[in-house]
Amino acid sequence: MHSSWRNCLFAGVAGGLLLFVATGVHSNFDSIWPCSFLRLGRQGGRRLSLSSFNDPNTRSYKSSPASAVLEDDLPGHRQQTHQQTRPPNILFLLLDQWRYDWDGHHTETQTGPLPLQTPFLWEMGRSGTRFTQAYTPSPFCAPARACLASGMEYEQTGVLINRPNNWNPDHTTIYKLLRDVGGYHTMTCGKDDLYYNDFRFPHYQNYKMRNLPDIDLGFSDAIRQDGKVRVMKDPPAHNKKQLNEPYRDFLNSQVVQMMNGTQISARDAYIACMTGEGPEGGCDATSFPESIYPDDFVRDRAIDLLKRKPSDSKPFFMQVNFPGPHHPVVVTSSMARSVMDRLWPPPVNPQQVEFAPSGEAMTCQQQWKLSGKKHVRVDPAKMKLVHPQKEGRCNYGAEIEHIDRLMSSIVEQLKATGELANTVVVVAGDHGENLGDNGTSGKGIPWQASVSVPLLISGPGVPRDQVHEGPVTTLDLGGTFLDLAGVKPTAFARGMTTTSLLGPLRGHVSSGYDNWRLVVKEMPTSPDNDQLVTSYKLICCMNRACKGAPPSTPKFQKPWQLLLYDVIGDPIHEVSLADSRPDVVEQLKVLLPDGYCR
Repeated sequence: MHSSWRNCLFAGVAGGLLLFVATGVHSNFDSIWPCSFLRLGRQGGRRLSLSSFNDPNTRSYKSSPASAVLEDDLPGHRQQTHQQTRPPNILFLLLDQWRYDWDGHHTETQTGPLPLQTPFLWEMGRSGTRFTQAYTPSPFCAPARACLASGMEYEQTGVLINRPNNWNPDHTTIYKLLRDVGGYHTMTCGKDDLYYNDFRFPHYQNYKMRNLPDIDLGFSDAIRQDGKVRVMKDPPAHNKKQLNEPYRDFLNSQVVQMMNGTQISARDAYIACMTGEGPEGGCDATSFPESIYPDDFVRDRAIDLLKRKPSDSKPFFMQVNFPGPHHPVVVTSSMARSVMDRLWPPPVNPQQVEFAPSGEAMTCQQQWKLSGKKHVRVDPAKMKLVHPQKEGRCNYGAEIEHIDRLMSSIVEQLKATGELANTVVVVAGDHGENLGDNGTSGKGIPWQASVSVPLLISGPGVPRDQVHEGPVTTLDLGGTFLDLAGVKPTAFARGMTTTSLLGPLRGHVSSGYDNWRLVVKEMPTSPDNDQLVTSYKLICCMNRACKGAPPSTPKFQKPWQLLLYDVIGDPIHEVSLADSRPDVVEQLKVLLPDGYCR
């Protein structure tokens, strides 16, 4: 990564993430950050060298603890930042299973236009910097969040599969460092996928999991909950009164009305919409409103935490863990109606080609057929009575648009209390979603839709309306938070490798899960020309072929499958360069963990 870019950035991180210092929302950004900015150029699908910006005679920079600004751009703000002594608040909005190209800024995909409408995300990208190549350290919920919480690489956390309780109790967390060293009031709510037996805030209220030691995750306050699927399960008979889960308890306490006037439990309606089981006709246009929707529940709990936090001078950190747009993607009647009149791009190389003609946009009904899931038929003459809908790319988009509105409302709450001006807001995804590309949905695979997530940064001193195409990792969010809080690396726990995005960026990023590992590094496109650079991704799948691979992928030959791709020039990985660029393979192979293709 080029040093001029590091100097110019306030902060940023990978994998599906938006990080911005907020002093307003939407149109307010214009009047607050009237900076001049650098622009990254592109040529032939690859990034141009930024070496011209390294000349100190061209530009000069001045850094501060919270930002790095062009010295000649914002003298008034520069003085304010210098005089500020209290570290900023940090609001971290984390989406579950959010792929990089559904960030509200990719109006075109490899298979056609993408009609997402996300004004909150759009305005933040316009007012700041957007990262198009942010990677998760592991594309599965619990492993990704363990890396973020511990500041450790995937191999070191102990959480190598989707089991939060595999966490090593000896590990500390960035939350604990923020609270105990940085002096922050730390909060979390929603589906955090972290170790259950936090002795202050266990995953299940009033209940400690058997055979698990108690630890302190580092939260001053918390409202933790299950994901979309686990909340449907009843607690075991021997601890029904103890195994309290806030969202399940909430659903059990609410009554909703079906279209025929029958009243049923909100949890019965939820289960009917998610699984098709439960009372007959329990999922209809009126029984599953936004008032009981899982993402709305998390938004409401976030505002509760903000309202009940101490009114002292402590800065706060809050992580808001939205359950969406994770599977099952079920949307309310109004959310379904909002996207039904749009055409959506089909997957890349779909398995069921009869439902996705090459190059043709798809209706929501075609998307549902492609997903292979049952859905309620829609009568166009009765559009106001559309029932909740399940799966399909159009509903994935509908949930993202809904979360966009919820995120905006949380920021508006901070604006109303006067706290927004000194708050760093982060929006990220824990990992991506394949959405049917190459006949595969879900995550846990090494392709770009699974391992890469959105990332935007906006705020004082951040280049405006810019796009950065180099690789970064969400593992470094923890280091960035600690740097903002003034916590020095000398205070980091043993094993932490997270680094701050405010300083020099790491030379390569890594990701892995199950039988594969990958490494991504920005390198010249030719040994003879360092002016043109791209990002090369080397993938090693051990003992069996890489799952969900494009049809053109070379066949697996024991004991491994070694693949090389130009991420910028070939984002859907149609052509492996492993045979034609052995020089790049050799340089990247040494960066893989021991035992993987070497």
